[in-house]
Amino acid sequence: MKEKYNSIKRKQALRIVFILGALGIVVSLLLSSIKVDKPKDIVEKYREQKNDHFRKSIKSPIKDKETFTGLSYFDYSEKYKIKAFITFTQDTQVVSMLRTDGKRSFYIAFAKASFKIDNKLQTLTLYKYPDDIQNKPLLFVPFYDASNGSTTYTGGRYLDVELSSNKTIILDFNYAYNPFCVYNYQYTCPIVPKENKLDVAINAGEKSYSNPQ
Repeated sequence: MKEKYNSIKRKQALRIVFILGALGIVVSLLLSSIKVDKPKDIVEKYREQKNDHFRKSIKSPIKDKETFTGLSYFDYSEKYKIKAFITFTQDTQVVSMLRTDGKRSFYIAFAKASFKIDNKLQTLTLYKYPDDIQNKPLLFVPFYDASNGSTTYTGGRYLDVELSSNKTIILDFNYAYNPFCVYNYQYTCPIVPKENKLDVAINAGEKSYSNPQ
């Protein structure tokens, strides 16, 4: 009886070991299947999707899609993913921004973002769309920088940023993009306000477009 009991115990122990081993394999497989994308990978995927959209969508500003080979970008750089401190403006009146066709777009000068690049303090105004009443509004950040006219579009570039905190905001210039009027003269675009001029080169995001339509 004692031997039979010990035999049953050994079988139970082996069964437990087998079950735990099987569970370990399953967990290992599950963990290996979960891919945590790095910021660089996310930016690359975004760029691929944008190129695909420009190549195929009826809403693309590209006229000759058959010859479109993709947009040109700076390599991803953590240097240009910047944490900025924000100060909300007291004046919530709607302001107008001149467009390239002489008409105007309307925004609210929502906040000021202060940050450092190359040990130089910089400031940008963050604009809110008047009809955006979300708690975390999408902010429009048009800007000039020292790369304009050489590696980037002369008229400056844009950045869209979601407000997620009352104290800081992430300005990821790896997502900086050209206005649609760069690709197609039939589009009109807001002209970057002079106050949003940075005195450093932002070597990140989209470069000049070499084949405008």
